This record gives sequence, structure tokens and C-alpha cells, in this order.
Amino acid sequence: MDTRWEKILEEIAKQIPPKYFTNFIQPLKFQRFENNQLFLAAPSQGIKKHIETKYISFIEDATYQIEGDRYQVFIATESELSSQILKETIQSKFDHSDSELNLEFSLDNFIVSDSNRIAYTAAKSVTEQPGKFNPLYLFGPVGVGKTHLLHAIGNEIIKKDPWKTVRYVNSTSFLNEFIFTVRQNNRDSLEAFKIRYQSYNVLLFDDIQFLNGGAEKTQEEFFALFNFLYERKRQIVIASDRPSYELPLHERLKSRFVHGLQADIQSHDLNLRMGLLKNNLSEYNIPVSDSLLQWLAERLEGDSRALIGIVNDLVLYKKAYQFILLAEDKIKEIAEARLVTNKKRIGYNPDMLIDLVCERSGVARKDLLGKSRKTDFILPRHLCMLLLHEGLHLPKTQIGRIFSANHSTVIHGIEKCKERLAQDSQWEDLYRTLKHQISFQ
Repeated sequence: MDTRWEKILEEIAKQIPPKYFTNFIQPLKFQRFENNQLFLAAPSQGIKKHIETKYISFIEDATYQIEGDRYQVFIATESELSSQILKETIQSKFDHSDSELNLEFSLDNFIVSDSNRIAYTAAKSVTEQPGKFNPLYLFGPVGVGKTHLLHAIGNEIIKKDPWKTVRYVNSTSFLNEFIFTVRQNNRDSLEAFKIRYQSYNVLLFDDIQFLNGGAEKTQEEFFALFNFLYERKRQIVIASDRPSYELPLHERLKSRFVHGLQADIQSHDLNLRMGLLKNNLSEYNIPVSDSLLQWLAERLEGDSRALIGIVNDLVLYKKAYQFILLAEDKIKEIAEARLVTNKKRIGYNPDMLIDLVCERSGVARKDLLGKSRKTDFILPRHLCMLLLHEGLHLPKTQIGRIFSANHSTVIHGIEKCKERLAQDSQWEDLYRTLKHQISFQ
């Protein structure tokens, strides 16, 4: 091994957690330096893509520290460097660049407690016998580990059987991809879209609650895809923020979800919060006593993102002042500052709310604020009026100025929206979701 590369590795090891260095940087093989370019080989396409996405800047910065010049880093898989056609053909079967999996999520680093034990056990069962428990439906509030489990399932299945094709996708990406395909107005493009999704051995579908009534054709496409994969015993895993019976989807689709396993992931209990904190703090070499760990966990009653936020604050402070250790009083002070920040309300203004309603209802801003009496525009318009009044607490006269309407028109719109919400569960669900989002903390 080139001694310069050894020094670069030592520099990188100072910048990222040990487990990520071991899993993603150490497996790289040095090839050569050439014309201010550094060539490396990765053992797989998955590791190559992950490094290019997350760690390429660390390699470039470390190379600059050692060499004193900026080097452009190029990474190829070992198969790409081989001239043997057979080896390249075999490697192509193992190409999981389309999977969209985050390699950092695994079942091994998923912290288990009573609040998520059932979901973890269900996920593990799926990896041991893909297709037997089908579909697996995971549900729970934001930030409790649903997405972690989805990626972990995919990574574990590929690890055990590299020939399997796996795809992680959330409902928004699926919806956008489908709409883009339809707008091509090309039968071949639509057929290619269907064939690609039908080819997967494992489909991991996140945030299905957003595949709502405003995406009728997309629901139909997903229904057809679900049936195709299910009938062929391909594993399907779905994640949502609510039980399947509360989804704003067609009954025929919701009924499919009850055939397999359903697992509820509850909000983090104290033991899990302590475990998450301990795990994240140890990664960045920030030792804390058990009593301080419990003090932090008792105050951080939010999801895992709030916990990670605390850790990030501590890491930043430690790095900024180049401390080896942090005093307990300073850790408490930093944590208290984060808690105050978490309690502050996200400052939605009317423009942001209008854009949000347009995005979620699929209506252009000019149509939402216009005078057209089309039903497709009236319902989102009335919903926006109601959210401006009840979510942002704007007076009806101010709402009238936004929509260039008089006071009585706004009152009428709000009342009509309330009537619709009482009759239509899908619109009521959308209203509840948006109101929660704009008034979060």
C-alpha cells in the first residue's frame, strides 16, 4: 500500500465515526495518483455509490491535508477495473444502484426496546423468509425508526441473497416518477415504468399515507403493482404514520394490507431514548455518566431526530473549541438550549401555507387564488381559507384580501369546507395532516 494513502486513511479516521470508517473507507483499495487525480477501487457498486454520496469530500480534504494540493477522487468498482468479460457480467447481477438503500441502516444498529420490539421481530422475520409474511405493514409516529427498518430489511436481504433486486421508495417519489412518466405521453415509457417496478423481488414503500385521494391514477397503478408482486410472493413492506384502516386510500387497497403482519412502533420509551443517546454519543467519543444519560433522556421526549439534534450540538461545540471532554454542566447547558429551540413554533406564514396546500392538492397557485368555479380548484381554495383561519388564526378580512374576495365569501368558503370535511374522510385527513404540520411545536 502506498504510504501516502496510509496517511490519508489516518486523516479520514479522525473525521468520521469508527464504524463508518471500517465499513466504507477501509474496504477501498488504492490504485494510483495521476495528474492531481486519486484513483480508488470499491468492492461493490453499493459502497461506491454510498461513498460518492456521503464521504467523497472527506477523502478529498484528507488528501489535501497530506499532499498539499487538491486532488479529484475517482472511484471504480473492482469489477469495472477488471478486463474479464465474465467477471463484469456476474458483477452486473449484483448491481444495486437502483435500490436507493441507505447502507448505514441495519438490523444490528437498530436499538430495540419494548416500544418497538414487535416491529423489529417482524422485520427480522421478513428477512429470514421473504414473501412468507406479506405484506409487512409498519406504522407509528414520526421519527420512531420506521424508515430505518425499511432500509435495514433491504440491506439484510441483499446481504443474504445478492441476486435479489430491492427497491426503497417513498410515496412522493413514486408519485412524481409516475406523473413524469405519464406526461411523456408515450406507451413505451409507461410500460418501462411498470416492468421496472414489477421486476423487484422486494418493494419497500415509505409514507404511504401521502398517496391520498388527490392521486387517483397513482393509487390505481400502485394497486396493480401490489397485486402483481403479492401474487408472485415478492416481499412488500409498507410504512405509515397511522394504522391501515385510517389511510386516505381506497378500501380495496387497504384491505390488502390486513393479509400479512401489522406492527405498531410506539413513541420512544425512556430505555430506548437512553440507548439511542448512548449509542450516538459513543460514536463521537463523548462519554457521559449514567445519571447524566438518564437526565438527558428524561427531558428529550421527542422522536429520534430530537436526540440526534442534541448529539450534533455537542459534537459541534466540542469541535469548535477543540475539547477532548465536555463537562456535565456544559452538556446540560447545551441540551437545555436545544430543548428551548425544539419548543419554538415553526413560523409558517400565509404564502408558505398557500404553497403547501397547492403542493398537496396538485393545484397551481394561480388557480387556487383565482376565480374559477371548477370543483378541482374550489375545494383546495376553501381548505386553504379554513387553514389560514384556524391554523394561522388570520382574520377573515385578511383572508379575503389574499383571495380578492369579500368577507361573506370567505365565511361561505370556510363553512362549505367544514361541511365537506364532515362528509369526506380523505379531505378531513388532509386537513388534519396540514394543520398539524403548520402548527407543529
